Amino acid sequence: MEKTLQELADYVGGTVAGDPNTIINGIMGIDEATEGHITFVANEKYIKKMNHTKASAVIVSPKLINAKKNLLVCNNPYLAFARIVELLMFKKPVYVKGIDSATSIANTAKIGKDVSIQAYVTIGENACIGDRVVVFPGVFIGENCTIGDDAVLHANVVIYPDTVIGRRVTIHSNTVIGSSGFGYAPDGQSYYKIPQAGNTVIEDDVDIGANTTINRATLGQTIIRRGTKIDSQVVISHNVEIGEDSVIVSQVGIAGTAKIGKHVTLAGGVGIIGHITVGDNVTVGGHSGVAQDLPGNGTYLGTPALPIQKMRRCYVIIEKLPEMKEHMKSLDKRLKQLEEKWKNSD
Repeated sequence: MEKTLQELADYVGGTVAGDPNTIINGIMGIDEATEGHITFVANEKYIKKMNHTKASAVIVSPKLINAKKNLLVCNNPYLAFARIVELLMFKKPVYVKGIDSATSIANTAKIGKDVSIQAYVTIGENACIGDRVVVFPGVFIGENCTIGDDAVLHANVVIYPDTVIGRRVTIHSNTVIGSSGFGYAPDGQSYYKIPQAGNTVIEDDVDIGANTTINRATLGQTIIRRGTKIDSQVVISHNVEIGEDSVIVSQVGIAGTAKIGKHVTLAGGVGIIGHITVGDNVTVGGHSGVAQDLPGNGTYLGTPALPIQKMRRCYVIIEKLPEMKEHMKSLDKRLKQLEEKWKNSD
């Protein structure tokens, strides 16, 4: 597909600086782009590359409008990039409608219109599958589950009984939703398994990556609120609640009954202990450990997670610890010498 730079600007709500009739037939990264491509700069560390790229145009923010290139100027270059990729490059998959003969679907299950249920899918008693749902091979959907309209469940996803999946939810391969939480009561010698009698609720427009596990509640619900995006290899424990439009990056672990607010970003490898609250609009840096409540509207880093400016000062001190240790040893030696001298003077 070919578009002029002006047509792309109109599509994303931006403006053109340069030749609006420049023909764009693809989009690539700033290093790989050639003539006919549009690229983008959303991170300031790539600004120096703008005048060297072979791309025919660059998507930029208003503060970079003076660059010597054809520019598509908009307030959110990364969002514009995503929309242009979708327009120029992305082919929406087409699924064959119908139910494959190699499936096992309970007689009491309710199946919506225009579904695509592929081979070796199992759907349990009283499950309810919405309209236009796509279920890839090997998926298991347990009894009493609800799958909302336009949901997509990729190969080998496991949905345990009583789970509720909202509309337009995408769940990638090998993810498990609604498995038992990790709960045991010590009896003095061993551990007694605490029955996990609750369920899991995934609200509308949630995306969940591959090989992620979201446990059911001990009592009540584990809830992932509308619009949240969860990466691959994430573990979310029983009775956790994650607020709307949050972003949970790969290898995050959230312990039981933690409450995560709206618009929260948990970067890769973050660990959160149970029974704490993370406020709205919080960002937690990668590999941080959250061991206490975090107030809203802040950025935190480290283990234990502290406000980012404070933790940066701590890192500076940590780097100097070897020198500080040697200095303290020197001071201690001098102090002992002075004490010995003082004693001898008596």
